[in-house]
Amino acid sequence: MTPLSMLLLVKICVTGIFVTAPFLTLPGRRLDAVVSAEAGSVRFYRLYGVAMLALLVAYGFGIAEAQAGRMPWGVIAMGIVSNGVPAVLFLNDRGSRQSTLFGAFFAFISVGLVAAALFPDSARLGARA
Repeated sequence: MTPLSMLLLVKICVTGIFVTAPFLTLPGRRLDAVVSAEAGSVRFYRLYGVAMLALLVAYGFGIAEAQAGRMPWGVIAMGIVSNGVPAVLFLNDRGSRQSTLFGAFFAFISVGLVAAALFPDSARLGARA
């Protein structure tokens, strides 16, 4: 497995467990408490969960491309944006330990994707060519 594939797999697993699944399954009241806001409708949370699921599908295609020895540039660009911006937002929040942990996770993924973009040969080490 390539380093890029491993990074994407970590992103898929952690986001799937801690973001996507809860937003698709938890009751609205519980999600209101988790995000410290009121959505007004559970549909808002479900749609967010679906959007996260769509991103995870794209990351899965990135793994397949990386394993085949190709650089998934679109997935990398998407991942830098979809992880970098939340990292900045969560790390600037400083309101809770949870915000710091999510911010650090998003920053780790974003920095890893930037490194993959800067050093594509290293990111594809071990790929089947």
